[in-house]
Amino acid sequence: MKIILKEDIELYRYLIAKLTFLQTHAHFKVEESYPDSNCFLLLNTLTNKQELVSLLKQPQFSKKNPPDIPLEAQKRILIQNPNAKVPEGFTVEKADKVFNDALNKNIRLGFLAPEQLIEQCGVEFKEDIEFYFNKAEQKILEEQTYFVKYYGKETVEKNAYQVTEGNVSFSHPKWFNDPFDCNCYYADGNTMMDVFRVFCFTHAYDNILMWSYYANSHEGYALQYSYSSLLDKIQGVALDGLCVYGEVEYINQRPKTRSHSNRFSFSNLNFYIQATFAKFKEWSHEREYRFVFILDNQEEEATTREAEKNCLIGSFFLK
Repeated sequence: MKIILKEDIELYRYLIAKLTFLQTHAHFKVEESYPDSNCFLLLNTLTNKQELVSLLKQPQFSKKNPPDIPLEAQKRILIQNPNAKVPEGFTVEKADKVFNDALNKNIRLGFLAPEQLIEQCGVEFKEDIEFYFNKAEQKILEEQTYFVKYYGKETVEKNAYQVTEGNVSFSHPKWFNDPFDCNCYYADGNTMMDVFRVFCFTHAYDNILMWSYYANSHEGYALQYSYSSLLDKIQGVALDGLCVYGEVEYINQRPKTRSHSNRFSFSNLNFYIQATFAKFKEWSHEREYRFVFILDNQEEEATTREAEKNCLIGSFFLK
């Protein structure tokens, strides 16, 4: 399993869109990939001219490090939404069914089987994709050396889940204290909570409120675990897929809770990130972090059984 930062999800999606564009536009070759942008600089081998191609929306560049774009480069924007704003000087290309189908397939692959996506990438994007996974690992290790999980007294002393051996697990959101947590819906009103599995933790071992309601009113335990061992175990989980890491955002109002679709779609990534990484500000004392992975509901029954079987990450080194 690969790990990615939640703030890099959109850039990861753009990168997959770039790969898809090259698959469906064989006469283009990459000259500059601009990995922190939805744009890249290409050579059109039919015209032998450079083109700056912006994918899915207006050009998005880092304000700190804007690229030097050749003045003579032609500009093209590929859009899915016919009402999208088109910047001045750009030729518009509407994404056709071939591109859209390929993009949906590749984004799904990027979340459920990122190793396969890497294998089919050319040299142009293999390093860019692996950059996001390496970046996540580096940031996590730099942030903290340990994480904390609170447990009830019975959970530890009866040890039914081998927590004293250092085992922790991803959970179905239905077991959370907060009924609004990860509680979002398809357009038809059916819940999509079943596709998420979440591992929650904090860095605070001395939080009075968390001792109260997660550790049997101060009679339970707070266990510390090694971050480096955590990463090894998550990356070694038998399930292939992408695990999203980030800090929970505490907000005054619930984010949008209803999707525009009656089925799960990887084209709506921001919606899922907001649903799984946002809680009301009343929970802000927890200072919570999460790892979230998404199940494949196109093979829901078999995959859910496999996820439940493999949800135990493994033994971590106790501090």
